[in-house]
Amino acid sequence: MKRVPLVAIAVVLLAACGGRQEVFREIPPSEGAALLQLPDPIPATPAYVARLRKPLKGDRLRAVSKTPGVAVLAPVTVRVLKIRGPGGTKKLELGAVDPLPFRSVAPASTRDAEFVWTALMSDRAVVTSAAARTLGLREASKITIQALPMDIGAFADNGTPNIADVIVSTQVARGLGLGAPNLLVVGAKSGTTLETLGRDLKRKLPGVRLQRIQSVTSSTTTQAPQPVGSVSGATIGTMNFRILSNGFIDPDDSWVAANITTASVPILGSVSCHRILIPQLGAALGEIQEAGLASEIRPGDYAGCYVPRFIDRDPRRGLSMHAFGLAVDLNTSTNQLGTRGDMHPDVVAIFVKWGFRWGGYWSRPDPMHFELSRIVRP
Repeated sequence: MKRVPLVAIAVVLLAACGGRQEVFREIPPSEGAALLQLPDPIPATPAYVARLRKPLKGDRLRAVSKTPGVAVLAPVTVRVLKIRGPGGTKKLELGAVDPLPFRSVAPASTRDAEFVWTALMSDRAVVTSAAARTLGLREASKITIQALPMDIGAFADNGTPNIADVIVSTQVARGLGLGAPNLLVVGAKSGTTLETLGRDLKRKLPGVRLQRIQSVTSSTTTQAPQPVGSVSGATIGTMNFRILSNGFIDPDDSWVAANITTASVPILGSVSCHRILIPQLGAALGEIQEAGLASEIRPGDYAGCYVPRFIDRDPRRGLSMHAFGLAVDLNTSTNQLGTRGDMHPDVVAIFVKWGFRWGGYWSRPDPMHFELSRIVRP
């Protein structure tokens, strides 16, 4: 085999790119959801998450909402439940919210994503990206919460406050019998001293665990992504693209036509990747199959190759190797970002032999991830 170093891919954006704390990806709404009209959110600064010793309701909730400095009080019921998706059944945190008050205490990027709130109001679920991978969800997937089937309204890279893996409306929660709220997200009025507000909340809620939402107090602002970018490299040529508002990019059609191809490879079957990746991916998977290790890779737990997006869908972090079709994610449900995972060491060794870099070796491990690092020709 001849080994040729893969020329480093240099990303050059035509203008500086900012980012957002939280990025949502919309699932096409039903006709009814598209017609929903939302009132403007109440002006409020997300200030505290209050974790309650005992659920609150009725008069006690109203009393807390009248605490000086409180602009919005958003009750949340959080429970760990079994949730089923295409990838199996997992125990995840489900949060139930009233969409309108909760919108007022969400981060700005979430608050302004109206499709998130219309999805919740039309009884569809919002699922974090991590939970979506765990459940094996795709664009048109559904989930089942206990025995209740639900459509997905949006995927989210959850920011602050991060309260649950899956969010539904309180109307849905009543059907699930989740009970009274056990968590409050508090939005403060303009000019309120948060330390004083915290002391007042503790007096009204003895034994409460109060968590300050730190990120919202920063005076720094982020710049919205510019609409156009370009990336160049000796291997991939030049790709011009539009920067979308959801952490994805829209490459020009001519680059996609010249570089992205769909082919069949051992174990996984049909994949869409960069044309230079296909031979090495096929060779690696073929050797894995010949070694009797095919059962170590689950085709139903494959999360794709060509996915035109930024790393973590954050424009500040540069383009992912998936944006070029030069990486694959395997066995995602048991190899989540930040974990050691359970990837078989012989599978890893074979991929490395065939020119791949394994994310499991990184300081923040990403054990599902294999990306092309050099050209290997049989």
